[in-house]
This record gives sequence, C-alpha cells and structure tokens, in this order.
Amino acid sequence: MKNIIKLLILLLVAASCQEGYIDDIKPVQPGADESAPEVTIGYPSTAVVLIPFTEESTQINFEFEVKDDIEITSISVALNGSPLTTLDSFKDYRRVAAAHLSETLPIGDYTVDVTATDASGKSTTKSYDFEISNVYQAKYDGEILYMPFEGDVYLDLLENISATKVGSPGFAAGKSGRAYAGATAGYLTLPAADVINDEFSASFWYKVNAVPDRAGILTVSPPDPTNNNRTSGFRLFREAAGAKQRIKLNVGNGTGDNWFDGGAAADIDAGSDWVHVAFTIAGDQCTVYINGNVASQGAYPGVSWANSDVLTIGSGAPNFTEWGHLSDLSLIDELRIFDKALTQEEIQQIVEDN
Repeated sequence: MKNIIKLLILLLVAASCQEGYIDDIKPVQPGADESAPEVTIGYPSTAVVLIPFTEESTQINFEFEVKDDIEITSISVALNGSPLTTLDSFKDYRRVAAAHLSETLPIGDYTVDVTATDASGKSTTKSYDFEISNVYQAKYDGEILYMPFEGDVYLDLLENISATKVGSPGFAAGKSGRAYAGATAGYLTLPAADVINDEFSASFWYKVNAVPDRAGILTVSPPDPTNNNRTSGFRLFREAAGAKQRIKLNVGNGTGDNWFDGGAAADIDAGSDWVHVAFTIAGDQCTVYINGNVASQGAYPGVSWANSDVLTIGSGAPNFTEWGHLSDLSLIDELRIFDKALTQEEIQQIVEDN
C-alpha cells in the first residue's frame, strides 16, 4: 500500500512539471553598462575630526560605499595623494560597503579620495577634505566655557585659559575621564567678565562629599566686609538637609536678592553617585535642575552683576563665606557655562550625552 502511494505522488509531480507548474530557470543577461560607479564617503563626515586636547594624533577609520549598475572591479583609497589601499575582490559586485583603518595620523589637514572603477572602465572619484584637530569647538548652542579637567589641568578649552588655583585642589576619576577634586581651603577662580551675561546658564556633573555639611559650589559674588553681599551675582551652594545635601541658588537683583530653594526636590543623597546639576538665569526667571528635572523655579526682577569680578569654582570664597560656605570637597566634572538660558530640553540632552 505504501509503495502504491509513493508511486502516485511521483506521477503527480511529473505531471505538474510537464504542465508547466514549475518554471524553468533561465539566465538573464546583465544588459549594457551605462553608468559610472556611485561613490559615497561615510566617514569622516564632518570637516573637523576632534580629538582630546591631550592628544596629538589619531587613527581614522575611513568608511565608504560604492554602487554600480553592472560590476565593480576595483576601489582605491588615497590620502593626500598617497595610496592607502586597493580592493578588487567583492562578494557583491554591484554594491560594496567597506572601511580602511589608517596608520596614526598627526594633527593637520587631509584629503581622502575614493576611486571606483567598473567592468567597462568607467571610474568615479569622490573626495572629502577634513582636519584632525585637538582644539575644542563648542558642542552646544551658547556654550562659552568648557572645563573637562582632562590631562589634570584646570583649562577652559574654548578660551584656552587656565583657572587660577587657590590652595591644593586636585583631580580624581570623573563622570567622564578626570574630574576636579575639592580640598580644604582649595578652589579655582576665573575672571567673571569672561562668562557673565544678561542670561546665564551653568551645567556640570557633581559627586557630593557631605563633609563639611555646607559649601559653595559655583559663585560670582561682589566683595564686601561681611563676605555676604548678595545684591549682585549669584551663589550656588549646598547645605545639610537631614542626612542629605540640598542644592540652593541665590541671585542678586541690584537692590536685594532672590532665593531658589527647591526643598526636598533639590536634595542629593550624601552617598549618591554622579548627579547632573544645572541652573539658568533668564531675564525674569531662574531655574535649578537636578538630573534634568526642575528642582526649583521662580520669577525675579533680573540679575545685577555690579562689582562681580570673580567666578569661583568649588567654594564660596573669597566673597561668600559668612555662613560657612567654604571649600567643597566634592567632585565636579564636565563644567559648561552658557551665555543663554538653556531650555529643559537642552539640559536633558546634555544629561543624555554623558
């Protein structure tokens, strides 16, 4: 019985083939080679390839894609006129996506050329000019100061200005690379005139050390016999709130000051890992953010910068010390200052980028 069933199946298959139910495989001619290859350079994709300011050279992984209507026979890559590599064997002869890692290249200007040739001898060359640089360019709109603390230097990469070191602050492992590490009686200063504007924002990563239980973090204050003149500039500082540390902002308006204290929303656990802190001073409103979320916000009549000459990083000193807001022994990393009031979306983007 089983043999009879098998025989019937074979007969049905044979009949189906004879009646044309299964198409024969026929070769198709590729047609005329009408077009030259198309070349796309995927990387570098920007005019400046930025490397850390502590480095003098880097490798470049050149990425490119070639398409042809019939057949690609060869692809060559050259840098500043000198050959780098030639490819002539491909799994797919109509589309090739490939890359070539260069030798170590020093800072300087370069032109990469990718030339593709097809089976009929037609060729296409695509060129891209780029620069390898270790000179930092502003990453965000309105950014006017950037201190990453890499290379164990207190350098603003945008203005190439080193902060003045007071006492013995140091460095430690940061949110990214290295970070500023506070020390007793230690802090950094920069001329406030380089960074203050009618609108102002600051952004940084912060790893709190709750000892001492209060400290200045970022301040611009006018000198005064009491070391507590709050009618101009601003003071971002922290104070104990039970077992936590509370971030507070005070801004001078010319005749008085305005407080932006978010209460529990601005509290940081004493043993917490890195948190992102930012604040904005707009024309009529100030906002403090913790990890991209609003911790405190309110209206005020506008900032005054009268007699505010010094930006201090890591302390309330020298001009805001009456209430014990001295040096902060915490870690600070990726400090950025802006000449605009950042939106919450812009701050959240900075948080996501790190």
